[in-house]
Amino acid sequence: MRFFLCALLIGYGSASAQNLIDNYLSGTPTYTVIANSSQQVSQPRDLDFKPFTNELWIINKGTSNGGSNVIIYNAGEADQTTQYRMDSHTGHFMIFPSAIAFGDDGKFANTNEIKNTASPTSTFMGPALWSADTSIFATVFQNNWVTGLPLGSHLDMLHQSPFSMGVAHDSATIYWVFDGHNGNLCKYDFGADHSPGYDDHSNGRLWRYTDIPLTRVANIPGHMIKDKSTGWLYIIDAGTKKLKRVNTKSGTVQGTLTVPASGAELLQEYRSVTGATLQVLDSFLSGQPCGIDLYNGRLIVGDFNNGTIHVYDITGSMPVKLGTIATGQAGMMGLKIGADGKIWFVNQTLNTVVRMDPSSILNNDIAVVRINSPVTNAFETNFYHPGYNQCATSITPAITIKNTGANTLTSATINYVVDNGAPVSFNWTGSLASGATATVTLPNSNVASGAHKLSVEATLVNNVADSNPANNKKAGSFRALNPVSVFPFSENFSSTTFPPVGWIYLGHNFHNEMTHEATVGKSAPGSVKMDNYSGQENISGQRNYLITPRINFANATSGANITFALAYAPYDASSNDALQINVSSDCGATWTSVYNKSGTTLSTTANTTAAFTPGAADWKTEVVSLSAYAGQPDILVQFLTTSGFGNNIYLDDIAIANGTAVDDQASLKFSLYPNPVKDRINIEVIQSDKPVNVSVYDIVGKVVKQASYGKNEKISLDVSDLQNGNYIVKLVSGSRSKQEKVVIVR
Repeated sequence: MRFFLCALLIGYGSASAQNLIDNYLSGTPTYTVIANSSQQVSQPRDLDFKPFTNELWIINKGTSNGGSNVIIYNAGEADQTTQYRMDSHTGHFMIFPSAIAFGDDGKFANTNEIKNTASPTSTFMGPALWSADTSIFATVFQNNWVTGLPLGSHLDMLHQSPFSMGVAHDSATIYWVFDGHNGNLCKYDFGADHSPGYDDHSNGRLWRYTDIPLTRVANIPGHMIKDKSTGWLYIIDAGTKKLKRVNTKSGTVQGTLTVPASGAELLQEYRSVTGATLQVLDSFLSGQPCGIDLYNGRLIVGDFNNGTIHVYDITGSMPVKLGTIATGQAGMMGLKIGADGKIWFVNQTLNTVVRMDPSSILNNDIAVVRINSPVTNAFETNFYHPGYNQCATSITPAITIKNTGANTLTSATINYVVDNGAPVSFNWTGSLASGATATVTLPNSNVASGAHKLSVEATLVNNVADSNPANNKKAGSFRALNPVSVFPFSENFSSTTFPPVGWIYLGHNFHNEMTHEATVGKSAPGSVKMDNYSGQENISGQRNYLITPRINFANATSGANITFALAYAPYDASSNDALQINVSSDCGATWTSVYNKSGTTLSTTANTTAAFTPGAADWKTEVVSLSAYAGQPDILVQFLTTSGFGNNIYLDDIAIANGTAVDDQASLKFSLYPNPVKDRINIEVIQSDKPVNVSVYDIVGKVVKQASYGKNEKISLDVSDLQNGNYIVKLVSGSRSKQEKVVIVR
């Protein structure tokens, strides 16, 4: 196209010194294989960096069982590590994936090159949405497509684009999709996701650009990228071998479209759009364009057939072709201008992830390599992991910077922001040679208790603007746990605020979670309920965390313990809902278990197949020794529930204090024999100075026999009138109680 050549001759000389990508156009780049088949890179089709991190995600084509991911942490650095992940349900949600794109919130979408995974006539396929929090992704709800269990860890999926060949993030939960089956462009809005593993897509919205033609080529993705500063969407139309762009600010929304019967799906909105501005920018008749990315005024397009990378200046009203880079990397698919401002790509043929370094570097270029402290999770503030804590009322960020320019680095302006607060600025001075690194400590800032996002960015370098801003910023999230609560500590959950002030609650499934129960409690209204009962999805294995504020144990003695009220009725004899109490003395970096019960051992009353709500007699007081932590200044206590999709667990009246050393179960002691029993149960109560009430419950929780005995009275209970089966025998004496399963067999 003639305007490219003209602009190349006029404009390249002035641009080459201003942008790192331009430096690839002269000299010979260096190619470094970052990962290969040894790290389980297999037929990679695309790659993307989690925003403002060195965390690189690769998406492998896979088989009919589904695609997979290789995550590269600290990509390209000396301490790089890799991790292979494959969700249990990629056989639908990530099958023959063609592309991956991160949103600004750390979630990502992928497209799938397949018509359907159901019947031959089905067209029920499209883009899927995932959490990149590795405490969730390919971790929660993993099963082998078991009916009634959640569908792996996917967050959402919409199904009107079979053979989808490319994806680009727009904003929030909106993504653009290359629809290879219908041959046009689509804009999808996932809306609020349905939580990992569920399948309600009814709040999804879709706009189909019916007059933007796109043509699929089998096994060759048509990648796409949006310039969020201008609204132009750049697309590889693989079938016509053209580079196109669409003005996403143009077009007119038309009438409502009908979802085809072959892709039946309830959507909130499905509309057509026509009249959007479409431009054809370049043709590749002798090649096969595939990969695409843009940054800092430069657009790059890679060729699958020969590995040639085409470079364009997109700062003007029309793109200007600056030249090409002959890599010789046939098999090149996804391209990315990385977190370092350099070109990265995957080679599907060679099963490699490659970083390209230009032969020359910019004169003035500073990189923020990493945030050293506080320790951050490379994710937005709603991360699920119970670590990444800052046990202080303020933070003093420390970062590693690197001089990635040719000139000695003598000064830099570094700003950091907590959440959306005011920037904290620091003017660094020193003498840092090219390639050298330094640790920089930034001014401190107060932080409130809770989760926060920390963003650190370098701006001026040697008193001039940095020409490679891609490597200037790093971001991550942490939790501030403060202030330290005094010992003794108590919480009766009388306030409707949940979690209580200073506490942390972590759950990934809003369908079944911990909640405050205003009308239910042991000694007064107010308690915590973990819902293991509701819904049609079997949430077995789901973990929920409730963590106390930090507590100073300086005044704790060898009699220190935690006392709490517990109420739990198993759904049936096989229920395995569990409660574990863990303690940390290092701000949550490590945890030690001090209490762990499940199923009938955890139960405080008889089984019931109804949703359990405790009555006054269903509560039990548990006491757990914390003597090992006496005298320590900073302790966290964690209540961890693991669901067996059985029944609800209730907690109340938590007290951490000094007391008389007691057995860590603090329950009534008795021995029951024989078991199994035929006609009469003999019960010997140990150390009871109060009358004893005995209740026998059948498997549905109905009381079938009751009796009362004086203190120290011999108990012999006649059960000859009861049918064979499993029963619960519960003894209550004063404030103590205990129950035990008994089997009647004749």
